[in-house]
Amino acid sequence: MKTNLLALSVFAFVACTTPTSASSPVPVKGKPTAPVAVTAELSPKSAHVVVKFESDATEVQISASGVDGLVVDAKEPVLQQGKFARGETHGFDVTFVPGAGRSQLVVSVSGSFNGASRARVASFTVGTGPLPESPGTVMTTDDGERVKVMPASTP
Repeated sequence: MKTNLLALSVFAFVACTTPTSASSPVPVKGKPTAPVAVTAELSPKSAHVVVKFESDATEVQISASGVDGLVVDAKEPVLQQGKFARGETHGFDVTFVPGAGRSQLVVSVSGSFNGASRARVASFTVGTGPLPESPGTVMTTDDGERVKVMPASTP
């Protein structure tokens, strides 16, 4: 019994500390976005993010932020005025303080892609448990997708 308990404890510790990988590929339908794929290897308090450019890009700005209680340590953009050729990647590390339960690391990429100004936002879940309560109404679209309509905020 002690051996099983020890094995279970070690497994739980490894599961909580082992980095997990998540990806956000280039969308194939919907609003035109920046042609970039974003992947992240997540740890409990940091992430290694890689942005792959599917098209030539100039004036690229990349930033990282958090929602649902996650706070990113760096406040400035990760990259400003970058230039990349199709197929190139840009990797960077982000440290953060996660929110209680489940929160989100958000990576935004904007720039000029083949002469058109485009942006892309990818989010990655950090932690487990329920999302914090937030105002809004959950609705189902005509396509059957559940969305939460948030109230407008004033500055």
